[in-house]
Amino acid sequence: MQLFRPLNEQEYTSLIKYLRSRILERLGVKAEYDIDPTHLVKIAELKFGVFVSIEKLMYSDGMIKRVLRGSMGTIRPIKNLLEDSMTAATHAAFYDPRFSPISIAEFKNCVLEITIVSPLTDVSIDWVRRDMVLGYHGLYIVESGKASILLPQKVVEMAENYYQRVSKPLDNEGFIKELCESLKICNPMSIKAFETQIIYELRPDGNAIERKLYLNRLLKNSVKISVVTSG
Repeated sequence: MQLFRPLNEQEYTSLIKYLRSRILERLGVKAEYDIDPTHLVKIAELKFGVFVSIEKLMYSDGMIKRVLRGSMGTIRPIKNLLEDSMTAATHAAFYDPRFSPISIAEFKNCVLEITIVSPLTDVSIDWVRRDMVLGYHGLYIVESGKASILLPQKVVEMAENYYQRVSKPLDNEGFIKELCESLKICNPMSIKAFETQIIYELRPDGNAIERKLYLNRLLKNSVKISVVTSG
């Protein structure tokens, strides 16, 4: 299967810079980034769900950890990818109820991560067992009237916990068991799947890359995917 890749490297780099500039402006700091306006025009023409996370870089024992500082998003588009990304970034920085509003000093040591979400498709538990690519697909699950969103980042977190317990990579069958045992999702009424493109800022004001979680060594995928370079 081919990857969902709505933005190329130049476009998603412009999007990261744009979001960073809007947060800085909200903090009263004039941001001067070289952003190609044609990239923003194209992004504004797209309609996809999007989640934006802000992570603080923490240094401990010579190691760098990325600690969540705020996250917000929408599983379905509301306006367009540019405006929805900006709204998600603003809410992650200033309105995530788990955190206080971000400060200038904090934001200088934070990185952004954007997860772009494809349109949702109805699937079955058999599809999850046979065809889901762990670390690439996400799920929107409804059980007993409660809706749960599982982004690929959550699946990797589940794989880490699974490996600590059984010393084996997480495969699709193990993932289904983890849904029930860890998240108490055992008899879903409906399951919708989506593909993702995850854009990952390596350091504050640094380069952005695509985060290929499906290659994580703690995930055991049987479905092969191919990388297609977009213009």
